[in-house]
Amino acid sequence: MNSESPYIRDLLSTIDLEAEPLRLFVTGSGASARPQLVAAVHRRLIGREAVVVTADFTGDDRGPDTVLLIDNALDLDAAELAKVLETLRRTDISAVVATDMVDPRLADTAADFSASGSVLHLDRLRCSDIQALANGYGHSLAPDEASDLEFLSGGHFGALDAALRSPVRGRQTVDDALRGYFARTVGALDAWQREILHISSIVHNLAPDELELGGPSDAFDRALGTGLFAAQSPAIVESLAHPLGVGSERATLDRILDRRIEAGVLDIDTAVRLFDAGVRHPGIAHHFYEHAKRATSATAADLYQRAAVIESPSAETMLHHAECAASRGDLDTAVSLTDSILGDQSAQDADLAVAVRISAAVSAVCGQIASGAELYAWLGPARADAESAFGAILLVASGRIDDATAMLAGTSGAPSPGSTGTGLLARGLMQSLTGPPPLALNTMSRALTLPRSPGASRFQADSPAAIVATALMHTGAHDRARDVLAKATPAHDTSSHLWARHQILAAWAALLAGSENPVADIPESALTDSLGQRDTLFLLALEVGVARRFGDLEDVRRTWSRASGTLFECSVNLLDLLPICELWLAAVRLGDTEHVDHLIDEAQDLLRLLGDPPLWSSLFHWYGVQAAILGQSPADLLPHARALAESAKIHSYSAGLAEAGRQWLLVLQGTVSGDEIETAARTLNRIGHSWDAARLAGEAALRAPDTKSATTLLQLARSFRVNTPEPGSSREDANALPDSPLTEREHQISELVVLGLTYREIGERLYISAKTVEHHVARIKRKVGAQSRSELLVVLRSLTTQNRN
Repeated sequence: MNSESPYIRDLLSTIDLEAEPLRLFVTGSGASARPQLVAAVHRRLIGREAVVVTADFTGDDRGPDTVLLIDNALDLDAAELAKVLETLRRTDISAVVATDMVDPRLADTAADFSASGSVLHLDRLRCSDIQALANGYGHSLAPDEASDLEFLSGGHFGALDAALRSPVRGRQTVDDALRGYFARTVGALDAWQREILHISSIVHNLAPDELELGGPSDAFDRALGTGLFAAQSPAIVESLAHPLGVGSERATLDRILDRRIEAGVLDIDTAVRLFDAGVRHPGIAHHFYEHAKRATSATAADLYQRAAVIESPSAETMLHHAECAASRGDLDTAVSLTDSILGDQSAQDADLAVAVRISAAVSAVCGQIASGAELYAWLGPARADAESAFGAILLVASGRIDDATAMLAGTSGAPSPGSTGTGLLARGLMQSLTGPPPLALNTMSRALTLPRSPGASRFQADSPAAIVATALMHTGAHDRARDVLAKATPAHDTSSHLWARHQILAAWAALLAGSENPVADIPESALTDSLGQRDTLFLLALEVGVARRFGDLEDVRRTWSRASGTLFECSVNLLDLLPICELWLAAVRLGDTEHVDHLIDEAQDLLRLLGDPPLWSSLFHWYGVQAAILGQSPADLLPHARALAESAKIHSYSAGLAEAGRQWLLVLQGTVSGDEIETAARTLNRIGHSWDAARLAGEAALRAPDTKSATTLLQLARSFRVNTPEPGSSREDANALPDSPLTEREHQISELVVLGLTYREIGERLYISAKTVEHHVARIKRKVGAQSRSELLVVLRSLTTQNRN
């Protein structure tokens, strides 16, 4: 009795086994607890010395304690069943009758038992049942654990009981118990049942008339009664699986497939399972190809892969497969497929153009836009046709203006919203090299207003939104950049490389706008190993940018060590200047510019080749100003300041940076004009450089000739550093701190930390070593109870405000 399942004991408690006569009718497939309950009833009856008979019983020779027990009425042949049913018409006979389904022949018997005894209808176990069963064995299952078990077991009571009996918990223990149970169960079936069950696990909604197996007439019903029919549990499917030969089962599957294709009712899940079972029918390949045209990229790529095993695809199909593979991040497959087209001497120009677009886009994702541009140069305007605008974008970004001009001039065919949008984007990029930045931004932004077309979902080197946002960030329009990305992001599936790219670029816009922890706002699903080299560069450089602005030297060193490796795979182009520049400043701060110097030289060469276009060169030269300041090299600042001054003639953003650079140079030379510094800093803040504005004002305050000027500039610097309370607190809460626990020296260091100075710079101002500053900051952190760098800055800003008051 001790080994009896608590679930069975609960069922037995609802049955009066002492009834005279005992009349019990139980229905339930083999997946339910019916077999185990009937066995338990049998044991209980034997235990109280009842005479249990299972065959050749008419009732005429019964004793007072005789009970007729039929384990599964449908296992009886017609004659035996008729005999038993005749006997069961007598209501004075004790009987326990079980069946895996209520056959029409048993309907009257079930009704009689319902009137004069008990009827139990048992089903496979659901989540709540599984939790109750586990509790009976002393285990506690969370709803999601119970749901997993329901799927793995198919709800089979016997399998679940075997798995949960073990005192040892763990997925492997459960899996072993389930596999063992189903292997024994399937092994006890006859060959006809096993074959029907195997086919039912492959073919959806299998009907009896689809089978022509030549077995017993009741074979299908008996297979249904096992509870294993149409099973999807991996353990059950595994126990039923066997290699398909050339015998009756293979012929049956081929016949079912032909009929369903002819009737137009073949569903994709059945087609996939037939393929996985070894069926290689041309009709499946055609079905895969047709379904792939309407499926998501991930599903389509998988279907194309399967179809190609059955028959060779056309060039059009290979290109669609490449498109889908690239969109899901399988770049190797995409390149392999496009290489087949590009290497085919008989390939059509239109196919070559699509192959070049996909291959060039893969190169861009891998951080090699120049390689993609080279492909378009090889293709030429005549063959590019509808793909010309895509080519022009890559050619412009790589500095190949003549090729880009020829590519745009070669476009032919009727314009569509999609091609018009891409064309506007390409022309806007061309304008960004020669015309006023506002004109170029207007042209590019108009590309975003056109309705999406099927071409908009094609695999591209970059999205229009990402290109426009990048250009906006190069002009200080960080909020607009974020708006552009926010509107475009929902249009892309989360598995798309562009979805992740939009998230990372939005974090960049937030960083440049002054956010202290934009990385935390990037969804975790975007930070995966499937990021291409380009987006990895942007992500790691973003982390460096956060550390440089809001971390200490160790933070910069740690993030730099992760990001510097990407420089070995990096190539320079207009669209990737931002992360390269950020890594440049980190390298200067750490005195480790060896790995970035050649990239900066290449960037300067590219910008000179293009005529130093203000839209792209201004931010680069501003980073150059910052690099010279960090490196304490005023001479290196001058070329960048001159370039900004030249751009200032046609670009107000450049003018703001140029004046700020001039004032910073004067500060380094020891000349501080409070009014001019204030004007330059306020302009910097207005054009999207609040962090740099605070740095300029703070630097000038520390070199101011008098206390009044220094105080005014420090207050100005603080005004650019907006205090952002932690989530759940208000600004008043953040300021409502107890009396400051810091010493006078620690207050001085706090002021400078809040202004963004490095440990070395603070040490120079206070005539102490950078190591001493680091020790002070660690002590301050402990005193104020800050757990993170951002939390420390919040507290320090409040303390410095109190100290000033």
